[in-house]
Amino acid sequence: MPDIQINDKKINQLEVKLFVTSMLLQELLDETDGNTRFKHKLKFHIRGMQCELDKVLSVILNDNELSLFITNAISALEESIDDKLE
Repeated sequence: MPDIQINDKKINQLEVKLFVTSMLLQELLDETDGNTRFKHKLKFHIRGMQCELDKVLSVILNDNELSLFITNAISALEESIDDKLE
């Protein structure tokens, strides 16, 4: 997969997709009611995956432009899912 250019940073598309998907999963779990063992275990594994992704990401995600890009990508993914469910 080709890289994505954001300002002076190049990011691998696959890394972005994995990171965005894990962030959306984390947000959705935060929105669910209750505190079941399943929810706790899933959150634990997602956090672990995010930590490992942080280690392999080709860029550091502390740039405002990059942060906005990630936020917009998460929103687009969630909207895409919502559209398919309607």
